[in-house]
Amino acid sequence: MAYRATRLISSLILSNRVQSARRSLKAMSRRMGGAKAELLYFHQPDDPYSHLAAQVLSDLRARYDIDLQIKLVDPPLEDVAPEREALQNYGRRDAASIAPYHELSFTDIGRQPSASSYQSARRALAASSNLAHAAIEIGKAFWADDTTALDRMAMVSEEKTEQVFQEGTKLRDSLSHYLGAMFYFEGEWYWGLDRLPYLEERMKNAGLRLSGCRQVSQFQTRPEFMSKPSNGKRLTVEFYPSARSPYTAISMAETLDLPNHYPVNLEVRPVLPMVMRNLPVPKRKGFYILRDTKREADRIGVPFGKIADPVGEPVKRVYSLFSWADEQNKGGDLLHAFTDLAWAHGVDTGSDDGMRQVCERAALDWNEAQKIIDNKDWEVWAEENRLRMMASDLWGVPSYRLLDEMGKELYAGWGRDRIWLLVCEIQKALES
Repeated sequence: MAYRATRLISSLILSNRVQSARRSLKAMSRRMGGAKAELLYFHQPDDPYSHLAAQVLSDLRARYDIDLQIKLVDPPLEDVAPEREALQNYGRRDAASIAPYHELSFTDIGRQPSASSYQSARRALAASSNLAHAAIEIGKAFWADDTTALDRMAMVSEEKTEQVFQEGTKLRDSLSHYLGAMFYFEGEWYWGLDRLPYLEERMKNAGLRLSGCRQVSQFQTRPEFMSKPSNGKRLTVEFYPSARSPYTAISMAETLDLPNHYPVNLEVRPVLPMVMRNLPVPKRKGFYILRDTKREADRIGVPFGKIADPVGEPVKRVYSLFSWADEQNKGGDLLHAFTDLAWAHGVDTGSDDGMRQVCERAALDWNEAQKIIDNKDWEVWAEENRLRMMASDLWGVPSYRLLDEMGKELYAGWGRDRIWLLVCEIQKALES
């Protein structure tokens, strides 16, 4: 059956043994050719995460025996970044939030800088012979929308600028990626500060870290859970998952555990997957997400990799049971069981047998579930949840909103990558 073939193929693609062999071949080829290890970095001037990444480039070059090549790239196309305005608004806010935790700087002026600042920043970057330094200074001026400062910088012609950016963008595309702030090392991609520790670990294991040098980056981790909050407050965490999202699958356990450690009400608000909302997910994006999810899952100890893609009917079927399960305080358990079976165990969750396994894992009565499964009631609340999520410039899943006792938003964030920051914001709100 198709799902069995998908499970086999995904297992091979995501196999740690296959990855290890591929890395060994890349390193062997480099050594036999006598070449220095090359690290490519792709810088997008209007991307907040690129500005953060630029601030660590000199340290990477100083601490590793590598040839660091910095390439300038254009923004991603609509097919891989369909909610561009939400992405821009959220990216600025998120970069400003995480920068202090990395001892870096980013200031959000509350809007994208002007088109003239963007064009000037591009021309100044294209003129630079030392991008590791220039990207920081030009970035500071750009994100402050300081056209006067940008105009004082050396620039090249628009024609030359376009040539430089087209070359970088074409190279990134040929290596099958689409974002800015990306590092590429011997066949694998690493996004910005969040994935930089993976890159550094790999370069260290390849013997490329210089003697006496420390790692530049560290994974951000949530603070220790609070055992006995004392101020009597009770907050709300809105959790926006998608049953077809790999990132959601590896976020479920940690998210559902939050109320066991904090005085928070967890509201699970599922949304329809992007591809089922007629938003494209190109193959290169899909493959990167799967590989990225696998290494995150391995790091945090969550099973992932034997996949039976639940797109379409399986998602509709589990959503048709969600309200029924949620009335029994098991809505989250239902989705957790579904995503685990689909993304870690390769179960055909669209079949009756698969849905039976989902219900049994969630301690729900399959006989009762059969009486209501495949209803269409979920279509109304799924769209309401999407609109509520988008109102906070959140477009992807899983997303989180933290609300105070009056319903005021205290924090909104996207991804399992930001659970640590969500916890920091919970503690901050409880301690204020």
